[in-house]
Amino acid sequence: MTSAARPSTARLWLRLTPLHLFALVALAACVAGGFWQLGAYESRQGDAARESAAAAPAPIVDVWGLGQPFRTDLQDRRVTVEGRFGPVDEQFWVRGEMTRGDVWLVAPFVVDGSDGALLVVRGRADPSAERDAAIPAVPEGRQQLSVVLQPSQGGGSPLGRERTTTAITTPSLLNELPYRLWSGYGLLAAPSSEGAQAQGWDIVEPPDPDVS
Repeated sequence: MTSAARPSTARLWLRLTPLHLFALVALAACVAGGFWQLGAYESRQGDAARESAAAAPAPIVDVWGLGQPFRTDLQDRRVTVEGRFGPVDEQFWVRGEMTRGDVWLVAPFVVDGSDGALLVVRGRADPSAERDAAIPAVPEGRQQLSVVLQPSQGGGSPLGRERTTTAITTPSLLNELPYRLWSGYGLLAAPSSEGAQAQGWDIVEPPDPDVS
């Protein structure tokens, strides 16, 4: 009885082998298709970022409203904002994965014609700047800035007593500042009003869309 079962089992395996091979081929095709779709998506994202970077600067209120979500086409878009900086003690430091070993200085910028503020990165410096120096002053009066838009980051820690966080996470900062906030932030760029860039600090360049 055992010897009779063996040929039957062998025949069953022979019948199932084509099905197994078909399943493996189908799985390989699905994986290859998934990688292709991922590559195509990343290519479209890169194209959109390059188009945004190449677009002529426009007033922020013409391309992105306060309270609206951050759209893909806004990333790396250069816009102009007019208004004033909030008080010096509303600024804060950012030091985390995105800052790549530096510390960023961020200030709320109250935009004319709105009841909200855009968070603006005024510059980057060595971490000793956060530790050893007083927080840089903000220019007084009405200012005109050029900024490069970036989406809100994730996972930012509470500011705490030292006013330091690990990322520019807009939702978590709503309770830290007395303004409605745009759901992203701006990297300060030229041309901007004199003094907008923190003295002795370097401009933070936007990430290269071709580098993942």
